[in-house]
Amino acid sequence: MTMKALPLFGLVAGLLSPTVASVANIPPQNSPKIQPQMQISLEFPPAPTRAGAQDSAGGGTRGNDDGSICTKGEIPLTALIPNETETETVSPHPDLFVFVPENTAQQGQFTMVDEAGNDVYIETFDLPEKAGIVQISLPETVSLEVGQTYEWIFTLLCSTSDPNKVEFVKGKIKRTELSEDLKTKIEAAKEPLEQAKLYAQERIWQDTLMIVAQLRESHSAELQQLLESVGLNGMIASLPLTPCCVEEVEEKPSSSQPENN
Repeated sequence: MTMKALPLFGLVAGLLSPTVASVANIPPQNSPKIQPQMQISLEFPPAPTRAGAQDSAGGGTRGNDDGSICTKGEIPLTALIPNETETETVSPHPDLFVFVPENTAQQGQFTMVDEAGNDVYIETFDLPEKAGIVQISLPETVSLEVGQTYEWIFTLLCSTSDPNKVEFVKGKIKRTELSEDLKTKIEAAKEPLEQAKLYAQERIWQDTLMIVAQLRESHSAELQQLLESVGLNGMIASLPLTPCCVEEVEEKPSSSQPENN
């Protein structure tokens, strides 16, 4: 398995680019080369109606409301999704993101099921002890079907002896298709942040987040703004990101050619 390298209504601001002034009497070879820094106001528009919204931490459903079992910190275990019934993606193998606070969990577990309740993907993995974002990448062997809604749950296994001692968040994700108009606009976009803006305008959360998360080191302000626009804690944007569920694929030596003696 391999990893995939992911606005109040109508309120996504336009692209801002600085103006580069040129002085006529300076020879072109002596003119300073200025690389404009892309800046985008990246907010995710809310759902047209609040029907079905979940009243829970981070847009997911958090277990153990009477208190944490194996986590600590001001920010609880949090699914990085809007506070809605389901999110959308156009990717057959999307990445999902969960903020995991400082913890003493034995392991983490990610499970995804289809509409019939059949297991689509289950993976157990080690967790970093320090607070940060865990990135769960669906492998190429797991392909979400267009029009189907999948439920997923991210669980902290807090005890090896008691399976009931867990903390969890969960959410739903639906794969959709790009319209021809949006596909054309995304293909014409020159920068990833422009693509993220287009996805956000269409309320395609998962692909918006996947792009901005990839650019977090150089565009942390955009990630913070995106998270805060859906009610998440912006401080999460500056924390480390740890991929999980990566299975190394061993390359077998080719036997088609004889060895040279």
